[in-house]
Amino acid sequence: MVTGISDVTKLIESTAKQDLADIFLSLVNCTGSDNAAILLAPVDTSINPRCLLQLRLDDTLLNTVPFASVNNGNTLVSEPFAAARFTHRLQLLTTPDYTLYLSLFNTSPQLTGRDEIALQLSAERVQVLLQKAGMESEKIQYIEESHDALLNEFADISGVGGWEFDNGRQRLYFSTTLCRLLGISSVHPLSLREVLKPIPVVFRHKLIRAIQGLVHQQKAFCLEIPVYLTNKERLLRVSGKAGMLIQGATKFYGVVQDLTASMPLSQVDDNFSQNFGTILDSLNDVVLMVDGAGTIIAANVAISQHFGYAVSEILGECITCLFAKANEQDGQRMLYQLIKEESECNNLELTAMDRLGKPLPVEVSVTKLKHSDKAQFVCVLKNNAERKQTLDNIYQIAFFDEITQLPNLKSFEKDLRALIIAARPSDKHLYCCMLDIDNFAQFNLSFGKGTGDYILRIFAGRLKKVLSAQFQIYSGSGDKFYILYRLPFDERMDKHILAYIDEVAWSMHTELSKAFTLHGHSQIVTSSMASAFVHAQHASYEKVVGILEFGSRRAKSQGLGGKVTLDKEEFAAYERDNYIRQNFSRALDDGEFYVVLQPQYDAGGAVCGSEVLLRWNEKRLGQLSPVEFIPIAEGSDEIIEIGYWVLNEACRILSELSKQDIRTVLSVNVSGRQIVRPDFSDHLLELVHKWQVSPNQLTLEITESILVESIELVQNRMAQLAQLGFGFSIDDFGTGYSSLSYLKALPITELKIDRYFVDEINFDDDEVPIVNMIIDLARSMGVKTVAEGIENKIQLQYLTNKHCDLFQGFYLSTPMTEDAWRRCLTRANEKLTTV
Repeated sequence: MVTGISDVTKLIESTAKQDLADIFLSLVNCTGSDNAAILLAPVDTSINPRCLLQLRLDDTLLNTVPFASVNNGNTLVSEPFAAARFTHRLQLLTTPDYTLYLSLFNTSPQLTGRDEIALQLSAERVQVLLQKAGMESEKIQYIEESHDALLNEFADISGVGGWEFDNGRQRLYFSTTLCRLLGISSVHPLSLREVLKPIPVVFRHKLIRAIQGLVHQQKAFCLEIPVYLTNKERLLRVSGKAGMLIQGATKFYGVVQDLTASMPLSQVDDNFSQNFGTILDSLNDVVLMVDGAGTIIAANVAISQHFGYAVSEILGECITCLFAKANEQDGQRMLYQLIKEESECNNLELTAMDRLGKPLPVEVSVTKLKHSDKAQFVCVLKNNAERKQTLDNIYQIAFFDEITQLPNLKSFEKDLRALIIAARPSDKHLYCCMLDIDNFAQFNLSFGKGTGDYILRIFAGRLKKVLSAQFQIYSGSGDKFYILYRLPFDERMDKHILAYIDEVAWSMHTELSKAFTLHGHSQIVTSSMASAFVHAQHASYEKVVGILEFGSRRAKSQGLGGKVTLDKEEFAAYERDNYIRQNFSRALDDGEFYVVLQPQYDAGGAVCGSEVLLRWNEKRLGQLSPVEFIPIAEGSDEIIEIGYWVLNEACRILSELSKQDIRTVLSVNVSGRQIVRPDFSDHLLELVHKWQVSPNQLTLEITESILVESIELVQNRMAQLAQLGFGFSIDDFGTGYSSLSYLKALPITELKIDRYFVDEINFDDDEVPIVNMIIDLARSMGVKTVAEGIENKIQLQYLTNKHCDLFQGFYLSTPMTEDAWRRCLTRANEKLTTV
């Protein structure tokens, strides 16, 4: 609202002066007056009106008559124009104190009718301009009044100072926060000189050039400027940009942020960004940033290592260029759709394509950047070529035999379990077979592992030759092979399958029995074969393997190249075998084991020692023969505890005899599993010390097969114990692979001639070369010979004549209980004392 001189002055200043000049000029020309003016007259008529505006006809410019100050609140100090000279005037607007007139300077005291109309029309036009200027003035006043509040509110929200420059009015505005940062007064308007004062000269010029570029070229800027205040230095980030046009003038605005406190953090952030980029480039995996259209917008240097592209080459390309066309449906299209649909995925295995077109297996993970306004994704591509090769190698090692390249025992277990599951619902049977190469350990010992591997490959090749695709061959542990018929069958209905399997089994047996060349010589290597038709309803992997192991032992008992096909009756024998196997520990705890002793005599009939033999009276099966349960025990670790129990019994007996002043030697069989254990020597010495027995009273009997399988380990163990006084006997000598090389290296004290060779002695005048050779060999080595299994006088006489040292067998004495043996030994000792 216009109320005073200052309001009137602002109103006239804000009026479009060119339009006002046009009105004045038109009025003067129409009326023939000398000049025209707007007069401000007080309501009190005693005060002369004063001229605010006049038109100078010489240059047609409208000028404001200068005024300096307000006098007594109502008088304008300016060059006076007498009211009388402006003889004709019309009222434009009235305030409580003043009236505004449009006046003509005319020498004529009267106006014509035409002049009055022109004056009236001109007054109306001026009133319109003043009204319009008044509305704009109020609007500008409102904007100016809200400026500070707006800028201060902005500062509160953003935590920074704000500024604005009105180019049309040439006025500069600052928020109070910015004034505080610059250390200047918050009174508006501010001059640029005041703003630039605390800024160093160099940076001041830099800021001025930036402001000039903004004003003249509308070029936005952002600078970091130091500001020096009293006892304080600040670092400010100053930015500016062009804003909207208001009344033809551009407004400029910007913000100023105080970086003083955050400068170290900013440096850390910059370092972090640089370090993070370095970290990404050091990753072996390819890391890509992709937009919603699938365009690659960033990449690390691993793209060059794996795909052969430079980073600059791949930027701007679609990610689908990295994937092979041959895998478009299950590869690139899937990944492209993931990006287009703005979804995520992890560990997606696809086939990519490098720059040369070579397929590259990759594992892809896609993650959406959730903080981004636009859809962007981070794609990590892991080169799976090496990993897949590693996995293939691991799979090959885990499920295939290195020597024969056949599936191994793990594969057999996996396939057999799957076949059993498949056969159960239809109540069907399955067929499997196990082959065990005879005397394989002897070939390894005599010719080396290379020869053993060669034999395994020969067998594998022959099996592949004989067996059709309906069978799967597996390489088992050591010298074993497994064969599995791939499909289940009905044993009652599929008779043709049974006949076909039987035919194939005989073909296998025949093919494997053929000679082949080994080190330039023809050689036949046989194998035992155990086959089984198993009902899937009662089958498990463990049971099937147990049946095959049981059948293999049966086949080997037939001799070289034995062949067994297990039927339902044989399964009952397996169940008995399995029952025995599971009850060793219980039998030890329940005291079902006991020992008997069989004396050994010299040529004069004196008892020189005895062999400790194990017996088992099982609570359900009754008296079990050692021929039945010992091989079962040797197939598991149960033989270890049983062996220690027998050694303990032998030491106990020797200890009790020593208290009766009876000294003898006891021979105890030691299994291969037992003697190769690291703690065997310690355990044996503990027993000897426990019962206070001399080591030379114990002879440890070791079978020849143990020496063949574990010669180096057994040799070291025997050497340690022999130095302590223990004796060693090679049991069943001649039934295995007799080698002079190990006989010379071992500290043996005797060789036992197996009953198999003793049985060859039938007539007085027949020579048995193998027996003669063993006795001669022992004599040449300086060790004793012990013949076991003597059943008649002819055998005893023959062995005596050949100078065998010790004799053992049913003809001389059956195995005795401990009490009977003690009495026998006591009588022999008394007889020796009497003599």
